[in-house]
Amino acid sequence: MRIIVKSLLLISFLVSCSTTTEDSRYRNTDNLERPPIVTSSSPAREQRIVDNSSISKKKDSAGLGADVYLSTPGQLNIKQPFDEAWDTLNRALKQGDIKITDHERDKGLFYVTQNTTDTSDFFAKVTSFLSDDAVIYLLTVKQEGEETTVIATVANASEQSSMAKDGTPPPSVEGAEDLLQLLFKTLRDKLKEE
Repeated sequence: MRIIVKSLLLISFLVSCSTTTEDSRYRNTDNLERPPIVTSSSPAREQRIVDNSSISKKKDSAGLGADVYLSTPGQLNIKQPFDEAWDTLNRALKQGDIKITDHERDKGLFYVTQNTTDTSDFFAKVTSFLSDDAVIYLLTVKQEGEETTVIATVANASEQSSMAKDGTPPPSVEGAEDLLQLLFKTLRDKLKEE
């Protein structure tokens, strides 16, 4: 019985403690400690300037890569505006050993001759390159949107010096397509910076 009396007293004590008025200190969090508000003692803040410009990466390999492609037979596209594409094409012609006989930038025309002899003999190449019977091709450069197109054709008969003299048939369109293929490979894979 003694245990029962002690248990009852303990229970009554606990019940009386829990029914007392609640202390607002434990329910209200307004008086809890808060971190201090830090004010800046420095003068007015300077505006930061953000540089969003980009530095063009130097390409690891020579050539334009995917920035040049053949679309239709006889048409080459360069993903550059006209002025850049003109300079790029001029470099490619020089690097591809294609002789520029004349050009009219304001009309977008290159008159070129291509070495048609496929020989490894240096003197034969030079002789063929300097001869008057070379076929003259016309490269027409046009701005189309953000790209530039290059179309190769055989120059007309009056511009072909040898055609009028010896009466040989005019050159075929295949030569113009071969010229574009050569230019395409040079622009895509072998074009070097000057």
